[in-house]
Amino acid sequence: MLPFDIEIHRPGVQFTMHPWGGLFWRERNWLLVSDLHLGKAAHFRKAGVPLPEGDDAATLERLGQVLGHFKPDRLIILGDLFHSDLNRSWDGFEAWCRSRNEEVHLVPGNHDRLSERRYRDAGLMVHEEEIVVDGVILRHDPTNRSDDRPVHRIGGHLHPGVVLTGAGQQRITLPCFVTSPTSTVLPAFGLRQGLFKIRPTPMQRIFACTPSSVLDVTGVSLPMGSRTR
Repeated sequence: MLPFDIEIHRPGVQFTMHPWGGLFWRERNWLLVSDLHLGKAAHFRKAGVPLPEGDDAATLERLGQVLGHFKPDRLIILGDLFHSDLNRSWDGFEAWCRSRNEEVHLVPGNHDRLSERRYRDAGLMVHEEEIVVDGVILRHDPTNRSDDRPVHRIGGHLHPGVVLTGAGQQRITLPCFVTSPTSTVLPAFGLRQGLFKIRPTPMQRIFACTPSSVLDVTGVSLPMGSRTR
């Protein structure tokens, strides 16, 4: 793995981006991820959409590998842990969660609808809306600025993706990190999540995620945003 070191917000606060979508806060020894959307395939299968099984197990396997890479004290899930109402996929996550040595925290997102008892029984520490520490706000939607606090917001929610073009008009859409002086948006960590194709502002930097590296693609011409989830 070839993560990309980047310093954001101010000198002395450093994060490492992982190609699979994790953000490691080096000073705190915390790993941040967002938008696992566990149980999504089971939710759609219940509605008659024949999505394949196995995505949840693969997502948790990948998460375990990222945790093994960084060895954090704390895993913070920045929302949309579970896609919808309770289904049997929750049992797999609960067993995985109980097997971990790290503290596991959840800042709920708009998809997190389970009872607080479910999260608590799995060993999660649930935060009502956000975590504020060292001038950084951790929340599900970092682009939702409801106040003027001089902080850096980190979260997910958007499932950002970047379209890269090559010779012969080949195109590929990759998940990406989006950073600016005021916020950082993480890519969705869960497998097979739709992407929101972004067009960055001059103040933003874009870091595309491949299976093995994070690439700074700031300045690449991109199409206007269109949601493809």
